[in-house]
Amino acid sequence: MVAGCRSSGVLTADKLIVTGQVKLISIHATEVGGAAAVIKIFDNTAASGKEVARITLAANQTIEFDMHGVLCMTGIYFKEVSGAVAASVEFA
Repeated sequence: MVAGCRSSGVLTADKLIVTGQVKLISIHATEVGGAAAVIKIFDNTAASGKEVARITLAANQTIEFDMHGVLCMTGIYFKEVSGAVAASVEFA
């Protein structure tokens, strides 16, 4: 059997992705505004509490950040701190 995961779809603004206990699989992010950008991922239902990832992107940079199934107990919240980013968050 092949295991799979769910995706947030492309995010361009702050968003509560999911509530409850989930595994954070990966984050895909592209800087789209032509200047540095920062995003944060929280184990919470808001942009506060336990920060589980912080990604700083240079202008026009694209990355995949493997989170190796980090267990988030409360949920996953995506926060665009600065700049412009198109990102997706994969979880199971």
